[in-house]
Amino acid sequence: MATTKNIFCFVLVIMFLFSCTSAKLYNVGGDYGWTVKDDSWDEHKQFHVGDSLVFEYDLNVNDLAQVSSALEYDSCDASSPKVVYNTGYDVVTFKKPGHHYFITSNHIQCVNGLKLDVLVVHDTSRPIPSPPPPPSKNHEPSRPIPSSPPPPSKNHEPSRPVPPSPPPSKNHEPSRPIPPPPPSKMGRIYKVGDSKGWRVYNSYYYYKWSKNKQFRVGDTLYFEYNKDLSDVREISDDLEFKSCESNSTVAVYKTGHDLVKLTKPGVHYFVSLKTGLCQAGIKLRVTVQPSTEDVTLPDVPKKLSPINRCNRWRWWLCIIRPHH
Repeated sequence: MATTKNIFCFVLVIMFLFSCTSAKLYNVGGDYGWTVKDDSWDEHKQFHVGDSLVFEYDLNVNDLAQVSSALEYDSCDASSPKVVYNTGYDVVTFKKPGHHYFITSNHIQCVNGLKLDVLVVHDTSRPIPSPPPPPSKNHEPSRPIPSSPPPPSKNHEPSRPVPPSPPPSKNHEPSRPIPPPPPSKMGRIYKVGDSKGWRVYNSYYYYKWSKNKQFRVGDTLYFEYNKDLSDVREISDDLEFKSCESNSTVAVYKTGHDLVKLTKPGVHYFVSLKTGLCQAGIKLRVTVQPSTEDVTLPDVPKKLSPINRCNRWRWWLCIIRPHH
């Protein structure tokens, strides 16, 4: 009888501990997943430290970006996220309490409601494992102890000592620094959009970025973006640039890290036509000037000194100069 009672108490303790330490797993959006179809999914839910969210979506259309502030969340600003997930099935585990902000880098989808603000609380009934202690600053990695040399063989002749290297000469001068190489004739590399890259949904931003820059033949434009959400298309018609059409496509780039060299002067147009991003403002127009090496200065006749004039003209013109 006592044994049965002990077993029952042990089972109750195990069940209590399991209920205290078990974390929950939530599938964001339920059956719809990470889409704009259900914006009330998180109502009446309470999230705790240790819980996890599963974001399931079409990675050809969306991604998952966790941002730091409510301002970035409200304005759908994914230019500097804390972390970006893009597997199509992302699991995010909450490790600390507070507000956690999730949006999609697809600005149009985000504006339409594809974002999630989660308030995570600390449940005192769930013990939080303490992090491992940091390594001691005074602790140095152990050095391997050199093994003792084997005893010399009876047939082995003693090794001859290596003569020491001669001391440096007193007359030896210190090495002179190597002069830097001459400047390269290659053009400059401009990162489009600077730190924000090719992902700002505002055409005025790229107009302002390029306004005060002088692009020349030989310069290179560097486009950085999420290749699953955007691309770079060079077109040749101003009207199509304004209407975001691609009938005059010159080239298409879609690696996410594209280097486009400007090889001829004139106006160059760049747009992104994936999922309406050009209409959202991802478009760039640059005016390219000729290379500095192609600019030739006209020959200006030099002013000759009196001696040079005497050498150039007849000598007798210098002899009959009037005396003052």
